[in-house]
Amino acid sequence: MDSLKVLEDLIAIRSDRHANPEGGRVEYGVAMFLKAYLEKNFPDLIIEEQEIDPGRVNLYVHDGTSVGLLMVGHMDTVEEGAGWKHSVRGERKGGRLYGRGAADMKAGLVAILAALDQARDTGKKGIAALFYCDEEYDFLGMKQFVKGYADRLKPRLVVCPEITQDMLLRGARGIIEFRVILRGKTGHAARPHTGIDAFAGFMMGVDSLREYLSQEVDELLGPATLNIGMIRCGALQGPSKNPDDGPMLGSMGNVIPDYCEATLEVRTIPAVTHQGILDAFNSGLKKHRTVVESIQTSMNLGSFVTSTEDLKMLEEVQEEVMGAVSYYPVDQFGYSDAQMLAEVWDVPTVVWGPKGKNMHGSDEYVEIPAIERFEKAYRLIVDKWE
Repeated sequence: MDSLKVLEDLIAIRSDRHANPEGGRVEYGVAMFLKAYLEKNFPDLIIEEQEIDPGRVNLYVHDGTSVGLLMVGHMDTVEEGAGWKHSVRGERKGGRLYGRGAADMKAGLVAILAALDQARDTGKKGIAALFYCDEEYDFLGMKQFVKGYADRLKPRLVVCPEITQDMLLRGARGIIEFRVILRGKTGHAARPHTGIDAFAGFMMGVDSLREYLSQEVDELLGPATLNIGMIRCGALQGPSKNPDDGPMLGSMGNVIPDYCEATLEVRTIPAVTHQGILDAFNSGLKKHRTVVESIQTSMNLGSFVTSTEDLKMLEEVQEEVMGAVSYYPVDQFGYSDAQMLAEVWDVPTVVWGPKGKNMHGSDEYVEIPAIERFEKAYRLIVDKWE
């Protein structure tokens, strides 16, 4: 198998939210490329096409036997963006392969194909793959896969070759995102007692939430963190022409704001719960006269941790291919939706992918020697699998 050529073919297929491939949307062109490749090179494998949304699918690939090892990789990418000095659709230069998705995570898809190639050539059974959609946006692909396959499968190991700079990643913090709308009362800024400052109430809620988060630090995952991604405050003026823009707000400095809306995201650890977050925020609000109009949770995804005792075989592979065992600092990694599989099956789960940079930015690239290392590594995983 020519891994580099296959990766170049994948990068050449646009797969972000603005892509409109024939017959589908977003990553559908990648899905159909993979399906054709699998049908040609692995005629004995079963390819199940799971529709997630009109024009968007997951591909679940297996040999019909009980699945022990499941490898997973997403097919979509973020938008192309601007500022590229190298081709966004693929360019080799200086030991690197540039292009959107080169690192995140089409190189990982090629590693999975190499593993399937090795399984075919050696006759290994029980090795399956999931090529899924919508990781970069709303996690729809993984969510629907879990709903559809949770009771059908029970793998003993899940491996995701998302980029980790050659290091093993054995955990990730979760995500809880929620939007709040708070209401106060307008008044003259020179006479604070005449109004109720909605922004002040919001900040009291934030202070209480920060105090709650500071009470726990996970030995591996580190602390939970809070980000205020969006905030709008002001004196309410009425509805805007476009409802998606939210209400019209005043901007005068001498008027106490009676309206505040914000989006907050918490990167969670096991000791930090959804209910604990909401209780802490509301506890701060109770110290103020601000009224909660609404609190809506848009994302509630857990964390995961895998013991090193469950990764001895992968450590052996890493040492053999790369010369040493190394682990990615978990507190420096974002969320991985492989967590959903770890949760539903209580299965050891690891993220292990090649070296590269500029994911989600211009001039994204993967190191060409890393592509070769990971083809060898994932073939060796298959060889060592029992």
